Amino acid sequence: MSQIVTATPQHFAHLRDKFVTIVAFGDSITAINHCTHGGHNWTGYLWMGLYEVFPNGFTIINSGIGGNHLAQGLVRLERDVLRFDPDIAIISYGMNDVSSTTPEIFGQQLTEAIRRIREHNACSIILRTPNPMVDMWSGKEQKTVPQDGAMVPRDLAPFAEAIREVSREQDTLLVDHYALWTESMKSPCYGDFLALMHDPVHPNELGHRRLYHEIAPVFNAYRNFFYEWERVLSDQCKVA
Repeated sequence: MSQIVTATPQHFAHLRDKFVTIVAFGDSITAINHCTHGGHNWTGYLWMGLYEVFPNGFTIINSGIGGNHLAQGLVRLERDVLRFDPDIAIISYGMNDVSSTTPEIFGQQLTEAIRRIREHNACSIILRTPNPMVDMWSGKEQKTVPQDGAMVPRDLAPFAEAIREVSREQDTLLVDHYALWTESMKSPCYGDFLALMHDPVHPNELGHRRLYHEIAPVFNAYRNFFYEWERVLSDQCKVA
C-alpha cells in the first residue's frame, strides 16, 4: 500500500502550529442523524481525514440542525458558531431554503452570516452547495416534492448558483457538491445514485462518503481511506 501523504494546505498555513477548531454549521445534511444508518456522516469522515493535516490537533463541532433554513441559522449563529471562536467555519445551507425564501434573499442571508463570522474573529470560511435531490426510482435529479396532495417545484439550481456567487464576492473557499453530483447524473450510470441516498433529500453513509471525498481536497486530506476489514479483503494484504 502506498504511503498516505498529507500536509496543511497553504490557505490554512496560519493554522499549522495551533490546535484548530472547526464548526460545521447547517441543516440535516450536516447534523448527525439516522440517515447514515449508524455510519459516519461527512463530518465524521472529516475527523478521520484531518489527523495529518493539523499536527497540533483539532476538534470539529457539529452545529447542524435538521429542518433548518438559513434565516433560522442566523438566529442561532452566536450560540452555535461564534461562541466557539472557530478557526474554520463550514456553512452548508440551501436544501430547506428552497421552500422558504428566494435565491436573492438567501444570498443576502449568506453574506450576512459571513460578515458576522468575520467580524467576530476573521476565521476561514468554506461554503458548500447542497447535493441535488434524487428521484428514488431513476437516480436522476428530482425538482418537485409532494405538498398538500400536489407536486410543487423545488429547484436547487438557483440556490447553488447563489452560493457560488456569494463565494466569489466574499472570497471564500467553496465545495460545489451540486455541480459535481449533477455532472455525474449525465453518465449512463446515473442509477448508481440510488445507492447513495437514504431518501430523495438525505444521503446515506455511502452518500456521505462521497460528500467527504469532495470536501477533502480543500483540506489536502486523504480521500480514499478505508476500514481495516476492507483492507483485509483487498489484494494489498496478500502475501506473495
